[in-house]
Amino acid sequence: MSAILSSEKKSFLRYWAIGISITYVLIAILVVYIVQGEKSVANRNHALRMSPDAVEPGKTPPDPLPPNVDFKPVNVGIYLDGIESFSIKDSYWTPTFYIWFRWKGDQSLNPGKNFRLVDGKIELKDLQDSYTAPDGTNYEVYKVVARVTKFFNTTRAPLDDHMLNIYIEDSANDVRRMRYVPDPTSGISSRVKISGYDITGMSAVVKPHTYKTSYGDPRAEEGRRTTFSEYNYGVTVKRNGVGVFLKLFIGLYAGVLLTFCSFYIHPSETGSRYAFPSASYFGVIANAYMTHSLLPSSGYFGLADLVTAIGLFTITLCVIASLISVYCYQQKKDPDFSLRLDKVSLRYIGAGFIAVNILLPICAFY
Repeated sequence: MSAILSSEKKSFLRYWAIGISITYVLIAILVVYIVQGEKSVANRNHALRMSPDAVEPGKTPPDPLPPNVDFKPVNVGIYLDGIESFSIKDSYWTPTFYIWFRWKGDQSLNPGKNFRLVDGKIELKDLQDSYTAPDGTNYEVYKVVARVTKFFNTTRAPLDDHMLNIYIEDSANDVRRMRYVPDPTSGISSRVKISGYDITGMSAVVKPHTYKTSYGDPRAEEGRRTTFSEYNYGVTVKRNGVGVFLKLFIGLYAGVLLTFCSFYIHPSETGSRYAFPSASYFGVIANAYMTHSLLPSSGYFGLADLVTAIGLFTITLCVIASLISVYCYQQKKDPDFSLRLDKVSLRYIGAGFIAVNILLPICAFY
């Protein structure tokens, strides 16, 4: 077929193929940069969150701990027994856990009665056991059901990973009187499950948390700030595969495949030729609405948006290729060049789309 084409037409086909290839290479570089960047930021923030001396970006550092104060150390630990509900869209999760406190001496500290949940609400608090040993050691353990607010980072959804945190503070005693000490026996039950996710780790740390207000208390001196000891228990979860990703975007992939089929329709059949990509375009839009209905509203451009954008771009590029092909067939009366253009377009657009959509989930998940 190419032997009967002029050198100008051969050059056009060559540059057309090169242009498509370069376009998809640039798209691949862009999506890798975005996805890998979001993944690195998330991993760094998780590490900073569980570091006793580090502060996450966007959060104000706590005030220095007051020196030379006679505070009581209180050992605290958590055993996560279950996760009753987990909603990324509604920005919360509901853990069931056991929390215990162990300290010596002053019983009036009463850390079990005074502890509070930061960024959450305690739904049930039930004392399971308490005692005072002959050596003056006090011990209390509670079973707690809580609703914890969590604003999930969905830039890599549905191939995301998260850190679920339980923040515990004392509501009555600041760091001048009491400070938490993480108990190394904290843990997580093997029964803890989240549909679609694997539990990948658990850690705990104690950090100071400064409240930059006097709450309007007229007894407090102007500019007074109070620092509390905060126990931070974190569980990391990660998607257990690409199955959810494929199920969410199977409609999009089917629509783009339907668009590719339009290249097998003869250029003289313009109605059918343009009907396929038109239907596919609206199918991709519908798929995007369905996908975003599962996620909270966000101004960030994430993985789901990238997949949708690449699908729409590919359909648009196929329509442009069809327009040129039909023009050459009907207006220029050059069926050989038209059919050759269809073959080149299908080969390079198809290869570019497939390559980018293999690269995207690999970068997000691994």
